Amino acid sequence: MVSPVHAADEDIKTLLKALSQQMTQLQSQVDRSNSRIEQLEQELQHVRAEQVAVNKPVVGNTVQATTAAPTKVAGVSASPGPITDKAKEKPPVTVGDVKGTFKIPGTDTSVGLGGFVKMDTLFNSVSAGRDRLGDQQLAMSQIPVGAAGERGQVAFHAKESRLWFKSFTPTSDWGDINTYMEFDFYGDPATYAYTPRLRHAYGSIGHFLAGQTWTTFLNVAALPDTLDVGGSAGALTSLRQPLVRWTEPFSWLGTPMEWQVAFEAPRSRLWVDTALETSSSKSTNPNLDAAYYTTPNADRYPDLIARLNLNPDWGNVSLAAVGRQVRYTNGTTGYRQAEWGGGVNLAGRINTFGLDNIRFMAHYGKGDARYVSTNNTFADAALDQYGAIELVEAYGGMLSYQHWWDKQWRSSVTYGFAQGDYPTYANTVLSHQVQSVHANLLWSPVSQAMLGVEYTYATRELIDGRDGVLQRVQFSAKYSF
Repeated sequence: MVSPVHAADEDIKTLLKALSQQMTQLQSQVDRSNSRIEQLEQELQHVRAEQVAVNKPVVGNTVQATTAAPTKVAGVSASPGPITDKAKEKPPVTVGDVKGTFKIPGTDTSVGLGGFVKMDTLFNSVSAGRDRLGDQQLAMSQIPVGAAGERGQVAFHAKESRLWFKSFTPTSDWGDINTYMEFDFYGDPATYAYTPRLRHAYGSIGHFLAGQTWTTFLNVAALPDTLDVGGSAGALTSLRQPLVRWTEPFSWLGTPMEWQVAFEAPRSRLWVDTALETSSSKSTNPNLDAAYYTTPNADRYPDLIARLNLNPDWGNVSLAAVGRQVRYTNGTTGYRQAEWGGGVNLAGRINTFGLDNIRFMAHYGKGDARYVSTNNTFADAALDQYGAIELVEAYGGMLSYQHWWDKQWRSSVTYGFAQGDYPTYANTVLSHQVQSVHANLLWSPVSQAMLGVEYTYATRELIDGRDGVLQRVQFSAKYSF
């Protein structure tokens, strides 16, 4: 009689023998599979070699080509056939050298496309007037004074939506070649007109830049984070204009710095005494804003701007200076008058606690009012009844604090002040002083989206002492791509 223990041992031996046989069979199958894979790889290399032989390079103006016999790989016939552009091997699209770009096949140029869609809803305490920019963004010169203006006005628009293109090409001898173009839809001040407007269009090679972009007089890093694209009354106007600029980086005491020197497009805005303006000149300038302003086409010299940038770990500080000529000619009388002026601007952004930061600007000048405050707040100069030019003294400042509640929520509070001092003979209805306060709460649940609300309080005081007040609540939704 066989004991139960002996019977169990026999069963285990039988099971182990069966498992050993199955493992031997599996090993044999693996060896056959590896052999087949190696065979297929060799055949694939052979086909690739034949394709390279067929697509020989161009020699001079003659294309070198050969034919090859059909080859079968894994049941697929490879026939040479006629060589066409579609049959040629094309390099795949690869990631560009700059974030958010891709390389053009066969080149070292990286290109990118992006922008954002932004919807603004504005509730204004008073309207700037029909189809005027002041209802869509802060324009200090358009704040109504007195009883003028529709009360409780609302505006909806998506004009700030933008589209941009950029490229980047590295070179070994001349430095990097970059291009950038950007558009928005503020080309027409009419509320419901969406005319494209060129914001930026420039190229650079190494340290040299040419095209239209931010004026060198403006430190863009110091601009406050506001929903209102018009900006603060005390900041320099967000001016973009044609220019040529050279940037020279260097370091001092271990701190990165750079010099910038630029020649920029001149454009003067003058207040002209009505006794000097002839009927002829008025007929050629029908939009003289009640005959107070003119923009003569008499510029002879570009605006010369120099800026020094300091870029330490704790923020950014810049000091800029501008020199320019204000010139006037009267086409009827042949009278000509010119005066040189300029100004300085100190601006920066200083990190405080965590992501919080302080942004500031302080500027002073004579004859540089086109760079001060929002567009057309002050004139560069005034002309008396005899044609003598007197430069307008303009100065102001802006202070903004940005606080991050967490990584998604942030707020900014911004105060700005600017003033233009005219000669005594200037019309008393011209703007003398402007102020503004912005306070907002912005939420970015993801980096590509932002929702926010902002309150604006702005005042404009005339030379005669009268003033106007604008209060605005703005809701915005912005989606980037």
